Amino acid sequence: MSLIPTDSQRLVLHKRPERGPVTDETFSLESISIPDLKDGEVLVRVEYVSIDATMRNWLNPTRSYMRPVEIGEVMRAGGIGRVVASRAKGFVENDLVFGTLGWQEYWLGPAKHLEHRQTPRGGKDIDHLGLFGISGMTAYFGIFDIGRLKDGEKVVISGAAGSVGLIVTQIAIAHPKCTVIAIAGTPDKCAELEKLGCHTVLNYRDPNFRKAFKKVGLIDVYFDNVGGEILDMVLAQLNPHARIVCCGAISQYNAKTPYPLTNTPSLIAMKASMTGFIAFEYAARYSEATTYLAELQSKGSIKYEYHLLEPRQGERNGLGRCTEGMEVVYQGKNYGKTLVKISGNQQSSKL
Repeated sequence: MSLIPTDSQRLVLHKRPERGPVTDETFSLESISIPDLKDGEVLVRVEYVSIDATMRNWLNPTRSYMRPVEIGEVMRAGGIGRVVASRAKGFVENDLVFGTLGWQEYWLGPAKHLEHRQTPRGGKDIDHLGLFGISGMTAYFGIFDIGRLKDGEKVVISGAAGSVGLIVTQIAIAHPKCTVIAIAGTPDKCAELEKLGCHTVLNYRDPNFRKAFKKVGLIDVYFDNVGGEILDMVLAQLNPHARIVCCGAISQYNAKTPYPLTNTPSLIAMKASMTGFIAFEYAARYSEATTYLAELQSKGSIKYEYHLLEPRQGERNGLGRCTEGMEVVYQGKNYGKTLVKISGNQQSSKL
């Protein structure tokens, strides 16, 4: 039996940021005492948390698919961790679990909010936050259920080197006879995408990007992770009955002035669709997506990468790197999934 920690550090929302990036005033670090467990509760040591573009939206007091994080509340984040103590049936010490664990060292709550996870031989625990986590689910249901991808179609993916885009890109490459155009923002990312087998890779920061994009021609499926100007460019190059998968709009989340779309009438003329979706709505079918992605991985058709931020030397945990992780995502410094390793040196404990 391991020792139960007596205290836990956590990051809570201190001040809602104005439109733009988070600042040093956005979150505050708290230390709390860990209470005794009640019947049905589990104590989890948070090992890794996911950093996702949508997290910035959770800080805004506006209507969305999920309520805003409240002032004084632990910052919401998906995470994986290990059970430290349990008074709930079916959960024992050292079980690997997934849940909305948040930016904190330890999560304590009802077992019904946790999911058991098993890491297959040769796999990594962090895959439950990446390839087999919400990123993989978003990619799978976005491209197949919303994008309705067919053999031989021309597919464009923006944010193609990000956590979702990297999976979508490789799904499209593996799909029979599809032409895949990937868009990213650095020469290094573009080089990696070329190695994967994309037919065309474009750097949106290149001064000739607009000219190069026009040469792409008409598009059947666009998987949109960025919104804004690139979305408007795509709207001008749609094939009849094209499908736009609205997954994210990272270029707009921090923008002081939203980009005005001018080409939306083409949706009517081309009888095209532009559809938003949230992967949580497909929870009953997650096993379908996991099976598909695992098969691609076993064939070597998906290579997935992680951008991992670990605790700094001398710090007891990785909480100090969480806001940095958000900026990594928004500045496009990540290739693949951005994670923060929370667990570090152990704190004082009790039996």
